[in-house]
Amino acid sequence: MNIKHIITASAVSVLLSTVAYADSIRGNATIDQLGNDNTAFARQNGIDNNIKIEQIGYDNSSHSDQKGTRGETSSLQTGNGNHAGTFQGGTDNELTVHQNGNFNYTDVGQSGGADNLQVVNQNGNKNQASGDQRSVRSDITTLQNGIGNESSVYQSGVEDIFVSVQNGVGNYVHGDQSGKDGLLKVNQNGINNHAGGTQRGSNQLAKLDQNGSDNMSHNFQEGSENILNSVQNGSGNYNFISQHGVQNQADILQNGMNNTATICQDGIQNVADIAQNGNGNRADVLQGF
Repeated sequence: MNIKHIITASAVSVLLSTVAYADSIRGNATIDQLGNDNTAFARQNGIDNNIKIEQIGYDNSSHSDQKGTRGETSSLQTGNGNHAGTFQGGTDNELTVHQNGNFNYTDVGQSGGADNLQVVNQNGNKNQASGDQRSVRSDITTLQNGIGNESSVYQSGVEDIFVSVQNGVGNYVHGDQSGKDGLLKVNQNGINNHAGGTQRGSNQLAKLDQNGSDNMSHNFQEGSENILNSVQNGSGNYNFISQHGVQNQADILQNGMNNTATICQDGIQNVADIAQNGNGNRADVLQGF
């Protein structure tokens, strides 16, 4: 293993910057920071490499760059004002970010190859997660529990999966999938949540579940044999579904007050189902423009 600069650090300071570089096979880079205004950066190229960054304190910043095969990158941040940015390039890589605290946000991305995994877990206030994945048979999972959380994901490839679970107030989710045989699944529980999804290609599936107040869900699918399911439970919910293609199916179930559901379908053998239970609901279905 050729290591230019690798440090395992635990310190309390006003400013501490830790950098680790590795170009190897089965290399390990570990950075532990305890204190204020810390910065960590790690870079690896090779096979079966591992990056582990743990930060506890204020205003910490974590950055990692990993290229190769079967690499693992994990970032754990506990404190205020933390930021985690991670990029992986290659095949069969795994990326995990855990944030506990306030004002945290993540910016992660994966490209190339296949069978990559992204997992972002945020527990705190005003967290924001942004994920980008450009590979085949890859998964993105975002878990958010707190106030003011936001998740935005883009996937480009075949057989990609995006799963988002939110529990809190003021959460927002948007998933954009471009490819074939993609799955988009969103579960929201709270107040003022907003879920949006965009899918392109064929054989796409989107499922959205909302439980709370002032929730809004709108989706778009383009291709053939797509299926879209949306369930809303609460008051003031709005839902919009648009499908273009052949043999598409859209299902909307609303239970509450002031709900509005609209389904637009263009193609052959499309099926639309709307069930509403509550006050002030409105349903619109348009097929074969």
